[in-house]
Amino acid sequence: MASLRSLTRTWLPQNFKKHFQQVLLGYHSYAPSFSSAGEDMILRHAIGSDKMEGFYVDVGAYHPVILSNTYFFYLNGWRGINLDARPGSRKLFDKVRPRDINLEVGVSTREGEMTYYFIGESSTMNSFSRDFLEHIGMLGEVKREIAVPVLPLAEVLDRHLPAGQKIDFLNVDVEGHDLQALESNDWERFRPRFVVVEDEKVDADNSAIVRFMRGRGYDVCAQNFIILDKLNEYFFIDRSA
Repeated sequence: MASLRSLTRTWLPQNFKKHFQQVLLGYHSYAPSFSSAGEDMILRHAIGSDKMEGFYVDVGAYHPVILSNTYFFYLNGWRGINLDARPGSRKLFDKVRPRDINLEVGVSTREGEMTYYFIGESSTMNSFSRDFLEHIGMLGEVKREIAVPVLPLAEVLDRHLPAGQKIDFLNVDVEGHDLQALESNDWERFRPRFVVVEDEKVDADNSAIVRFMRGRGYDVCAQNFIILDKLNEYFFIDRSA
């Protein structure tokens, strides 16, 4: 059995460090990241780590925990709306994220159906965009083409966003269909403070997404490379916030 002295030697420095961080920084610097490339931690610092509740909208949520840009926030008391087009995806979200509004639907500029290029149940590259899959060299991996329902983002928010609820951040990751998802929002009515979007263009000056978001009053505040020269993410902040 360990002596009191040995327990004190191991416990006290760690406890003191946490106490020092809490007093000096206002939070503990360590936090688990569930994102593929630290996106949740970038958002955490941009938003403010002391914000203990908030609301997110995750378009192309994929999985309630794995590679999730929102699960860290859910664990810290936040809630939101998760959307994923893959047939059968909602069941696990309802089980793991019961506090959230979980929807099994795609997002595009018009209500209707679109062809969903299905690679696999666990694939992060299922997509509405044939061109995107060709760009990243995965078109040959498509197993099935499925007709799935889609709605404009504005319609989704009109139906499901709680009355008076502000959106702290919008995450869009729909594998090459991201611009269309953004275009489907009503930026006058639904205006998140932060927006995170996956983009094939790593040069902001050549990005249609960056031009679109700047035209809606948002500025790039961070950039995160996912696949060098092929895929990255832009973090936008509302200029008027």
